[in-house]
Amino acid sequence: MKRILIYILFLVLSFTAWSQQTPMYTLYTFNDFLINPAIAGTKNYYEAKVNNRYQFAGIENAPVTATLSLHGRYGDLPMGIGGIVYNDSQGAFSKFGVYGAYSYILPIDNRTDFSLGLNVGLVEYKIDISRITFIEPEYGIDESLYKYLRPDATFGAYVVSRDYYAGLSVDQLFNNKIEVINDTLAVDNSTINRITSHATLIGGMKMKLSYGFVFEPSVVVRKTAKTPLQVELTGCVTYEKSVWAGVSVRSGDAVAVLLGYNYRRLLTFGYAYDITYSSLRKASNGSHEVMLGVKFNER
Repeated sequence: MKRILIYILFLVLSFTAWSQQTPMYTLYTFNDFLINPAIAGTKNYYEAKVNNRYQFAGIENAPVTATLSLHGRYGDLPMGIGGIVYNDSQGAFSKFGVYGAYSYILPIDNRTDFSLGLNVGLVEYKIDISRITFIEPEYGIDESLYKYLRPDATFGAYVVSRDYYAGLSVDQLFNNKIEVINDTLAVDNSTINRITSHATLIGGMKMKLSYGFVFEPSVVVRKTAKTPLQVELTGCVTYEKSVWAGVSVRSGDAVAVLLGYNYRRLLTFGYAYDITYSSLRKASNGSHEVMLGVKFNER
């Protein structure tokens, strides 16, 4: 039994390390509400989007993320509402989250708004022992599915004008923890193995060029207390508000190519392919991300 507990404790620690990594989105420029709840209601329409990301193609049990989001302005009031549902899985480990978002919008002038927002929801963490192959299976490890349902929240601040935007958000505010208690697994507030908050800074601007082209450079900076700073730089060019293409560089990870099309200010389609240059480059065939969106109730 002691050996079994060591195995399970190892899984818990691995689960904690993985859970500190929130879902990754290369197409963040086109669905920034996933990063910052204060963005809810800052646009003049409602927006529903589906994102699917397949990370490190070719590697067994690599991360797969599916996300559905919706947000918009609440009538003529200075507030936004929205919601996010996502499933993020990596082999035996997975997370399923449901969130509701609220933002309050303060006009600074006739071109600029400042908003504060909060995402609050529930996340179910899972460890499926049956999906793990042990070197010594004869010890009879219980092939159980461990589940933990816990609250979660993200706070954000955001400023936006016609030509630029910037925001700061902090997620996983409750810092849930995982430990072994009485030969079982549990989430508790008395252990150092915790799910860590991430601080994310985003910013960008729009520059009108000749012949109907618009250039939009953007940046996202991610940081946790125990991981190095990660910077992602993206540059996209849009033609006549319809066809767009771009390149993104993520420090220590990948270079990505982005392509997309906007149909009559109603439908949006986006695709990103990440070319990995980290230590996984020899095993991975890159990462794929697809986005489909619809706009409605435009004011």
